[in-house]
Amino acid sequence: MVRIKRLLDILSSLVALLCMGPILAYLDQALLPVALLAIPAGFWCDRREHYPLPTWLATLIALAGMAFYTVQITRAEVAIPVVHAMVVLMIVRLLTPKEGRDYLQIVVLALFILAGSSLIHLEIGFALYLVLLVFGVILGLVLLTVYVTDQNMTMTRPDLTKLIKIGLILPAISLLLMMIFFVVLPRTRHPLWNFLNPAAKGVVGLAETVQPGSFAQISTVKTLAFRAEGPELAPEDRYWRALVLNHPEQGRWVRKDPPQEGGGRVVGPPPVIFMIYPEPRTDRYLITLDRPTLVSGVRKEQTVDQMFVARSAIDHRFRFEVRASPGASLQVPGKVDRAFYLQPPAQISPRIRQLATDIRNQGEDVALRINALADFFRNQELSYAQDDLPSGPDAIDSFLFAKKRGYCEFFASAYITLARLSGIPARLVGGYYGGDYNPMGGYYLVSEETAHVWVEILTADNRWQRVDPSQWAINAATTLGIRDQGQLNALRQLADSLNYHWVQAIVVFDLQQQISIFREAGARLRSLRSVRAPKDWREMAGGLLVAVVLVMAVFSLRRKSKEARLLEEYRARLKKRYGYEVLLPGSGLAEIGDQLDNEECRQFAKIYYGAVFRDRTLSKTEIATLKDLLKNI
Repeated sequence: MVRIKRLLDILSSLVALLCMGPILAYLDQALLPVALLAIPAGFWCDRREHYPLPTWLATLIALAGMAFYTVQITRAEVAIPVVHAMVVLMIVRLLTPKEGRDYLQIVVLALFILAGSSLIHLEIGFALYLVLLVFGVILGLVLLTVYVTDQNMTMTRPDLTKLIKIGLILPAISLLLMMIFFVVLPRTRHPLWNFLNPAAKGVVGLAETVQPGSFAQISTVKTLAFRAEGPELAPEDRYWRALVLNHPEQGRWVRKDPPQEGGGRVVGPPPVIFMIYPEPRTDRYLITLDRPTLVSGVRKEQTVDQMFVARSAIDHRFRFEVRASPGASLQVPGKVDRAFYLQPPAQISPRIRQLATDIRNQGEDVALRINALADFFRNQELSYAQDDLPSGPDAIDSFLFAKKRGYCEFFASAYITLARLSGIPARLVGGYYGGDYNPMGGYYLVSEETAHVWVEILTADNRWQRVDPSQWAINAATTLGIRDQGQLNALRQLADSLNYHWVQAIVVFDLQQQISIFREAGARLRSLRSVRAPKDWREMAGGLLVAVVLVMAVFSLRRKSKEARLLEEYRARLKKRYGYEVLLPGSGLAEIGDQLDNEECRQFAKIYYGAVFRDRTLSKTEIATLKDLLKNI
């Protein structure tokens, strides 16, 4: 015998554990250990029916906790304080005596906490927690309906098994309906969680200004920046473009609206197509493969220098398509305001000015100056580093002639300064370089630590051409080069592939994909209607008839119990061996056994009637014995 209350105590602990799983990483340090201990402590209290918190104290704790986290709610942060408040209520409820309504409160709180976790993050693990919680909650509600009739009720294990089976059928049906409604119901452009949490987390890697010598490293974390689905690229083509910085201002490089130019034309290899899945960020820059020719699937504005800016905030996950020609240059057919791209920084050291003069004296040919710049960087033996960096107002001078170590900001800033002083129009481009390619999913995984800055120079024939001076570092193969190596082992590839497909199929599933599904289904239906030939209709009708017969046969078998199927097989064997005369109307199994003087028939009748006359189903052992007897009849 099993007590219903004991089962409810177990389920309430499991439900609490499932709802807290997705949010443990986001709980306050003070609340986290309390939440983890409250679940086993509450179960221990339920077992012994002894609770440390009196009702009045539990009420005060719940009110104080809710008030503490409620005052932390702001327009920029709604979900996390609300979830914390609900966790406090859950902890209090676990550590206090439980009646029927208390179990119901635990179930409701669990659902709200899990829903709140989706406002904080929505990874693939949410699906697992949701499925398990749905089964746990509905099974708990089924048991609760029995518990409220008699709080001391106990059930036999067979009866409990039947009740649990019923309780498990309901969530299975509800999950199936959830999947159908997910596809059928109308989609909104911005999910609910974007409204509740409009401010996205700050992005660490990509900087909107470049200021060497400020000790601000451009990339320090491995936070995911975006995924890019497409073919695998050569190392020299793995440049992901985001923004252009073109104006020196107070020791840093910033963006200023560039002068209008004629429409550019991308000159280079055939384009490739990538589907970009950006992570939520604070800026509106759309990341593209360098050099982009077309961006679709998102409302955006394009600048003359090949920047694509979204018209709405990138505060949610979505996807857009990029057509790009990697390694290409941008041909400008009209005039370019070269003076705009020749403005040098205000503060330049004498050594840098002299070096620029020497390069300019190479001749009027811009190609000669570009080659001289490249030779200087190669011969200077500069190292790519992120510590012990040059600082102060002459950080570029120190980088080139003293410390000779720095990261991409130093390389790019030094190059653009020398290029402009040498009469070569130039601008900075910020984005990412590299990424880990996942062959299981066919996409690049690009993190914030790969944020990068390079240079674009304008050649004599009005072509903007990419130059990455960081590649001339003496240790580029072991610093930048490591970004081109496959960093994902097989397990990480599998895990991230699952998460990628989750994002693709669920998180970014939008109205456009929904319409595409409906259109495809409509096209298939129209193709079925377009079949007019009699032969095709005969084949279709024949196939349909066979399908109907098979379905009816399956349902006929499923409607019959094991006992009925055994009895049919028993009668069929008797007909085959003895003929129809032994199966007289009204003849029972025992009478047939005596009439035929067959011991197997007598044993069959004894076992079969032993179950049927006692209003119970045959056991597995009895079924196996009856099948063995049928083989000998």
